[in-house]
Amino acid sequence: MTTTTVLELAVCTVTDRPAAEQARRAAMAAVNTYPGFVSWRALTAIEQGDMIADLVEWADKESADAAAAKVQADPAFAPYMAAIMGVTLMQHFETNGTI
Repeated sequence: MTTTTVLELAVCTVTDRPAAEQARRAAMAAVNTYPGFVSWRALTAIEQGDMIADLVEWADKESADAAAAKVQADPAFAPYMAAIMGVTLMQHFETNGTI
């Protein structure tokens, strides 16, 4: 049986990568309690020092949408949001299987 989940990919530039990564760890701890949360992979660009990416897996699109609204008021996310200079990509993807 195949389970379909939703992957949220956010690619961002940050002003201070070490500070952003520290703030991201606090945000990751907070989102771990959100309904529908499955996993979060934190990525840092090798070639571009001010770029990071987050790959967050949700049980469904509704959970991802509810989390997007919740992070706006969650104090654990404020330092992370403040560290983000710009968003290059923010998109949801449906999983179609793995090997």
